[in-house]
Amino acid sequence: MTSALDRDSVLAALSVAVRAPSIHNTQPWAWRLRDGVLEVRADRSRQLAVADPDGHSLILSCGAALHLTEIGLRASGWDVEVQLLPDAADADLLARITGRRFGEPDPECVELAEAALRRRSDRRPFRPDEPPAELLDLLAAAGSMEHVSVEFPPRHSDERINLAVAVSWADRIEREDEAYLAEMNRWLRDPDVHAMVDGVPVDAFPHVPDDQPRHLDVPQRDYEVGWTGRQLIERGVDERPMIGAVITATDAAYDHLLGGISMMRMMLAAEQHGLSTCVLSQAVDFAAFRTRVQGLMGWVGYPQMMMRVGYPTAPTAELAVTPRRSAEAVLQVG
Repeated sequence: MTSALDRDSVLAALSVAVRAPSIHNTQPWAWRLRDGVLEVRADRSRQLAVADPDGHSLILSCGAALHLTEIGLRASGWDVEVQLLPDAADADLLARITGRRFGEPDPECVELAEAALRRRSDRRPFRPDEPPAELLDLLAAAGSMEHVSVEFPPRHSDERINLAVAVSWADRIEREDEAYLAEMNRWLRDPDVHAMVDGVPVDAFPHVPDDQPRHLDVPQRDYEVGWTGRQLIERGVDERPMIGAVITATDAAYDHLLGGISMMRMMLAAEQHGLSTCVLSQAVDFAAFRTRVQGLMGWVGYPQMMMRVGYPTAPTAELAVTPRRSAEAVLQVG
């Protein structure tokens, strides 16, 4: 395959790729275009020292951005080849992409790129009705690939209880860590005060008063640490969204990268079928957490990411758009 990617084509693709989700919206990715070859690299300067000491979330986020890079290129008429972890001596080189101009944009990838640009992390309560089994099967199929499987523990089952226990335990451990709370607090932003290109805006997470707690069987990450959220949510809802878990055979960097690709594929499929999603990552932040979840759930493989899935209670277009760095800011040429 001829390596002939050019700057303008790459920038167009990266305008899609930067919409990938990342922990605390740290956006820990970078791209380098050299001699027509595009590299996807980890930006360690944006790694969370407390919440992500082994770089699991960083690499997973880059896997999601890598998948959107491929989608963006194919949507622009490129045929691409992706090589994962191509240089054992360079741990920050996560993928190498070569391509040749194919001509006509891939219609399916055009739709996926549009879904990526529409997608929002929806932290609101979802509607109580469960997505039909065939739709969950479709999401699982979208996220499954070689070495990766997807599980949706039923709402009312021992598996779901075990999952709730595991996430609640991990959430409590993190919430009791002052260094963790301080680090998260540094990535929260008020758009009325900050010129935002990263971090989580207060408009994007809900305010939950102490006297009106949310009825969650599996807790979400609570961003109200020194900040008050501005997202309005419905009160008194018994929240039991479906939770999809991305599981890999082992727990190395390659698996973390595949986990991010799988997560992104599921999110795009959900967006195309009218479902909202939001990551649920407390129980997979640390290797010890992932091992504990694996044991509690009886899974053969390791959970790389969990994701809330459900029908939105209001249009997702009403949600705040979380900022991103520009394509030009994350691309190095030469």
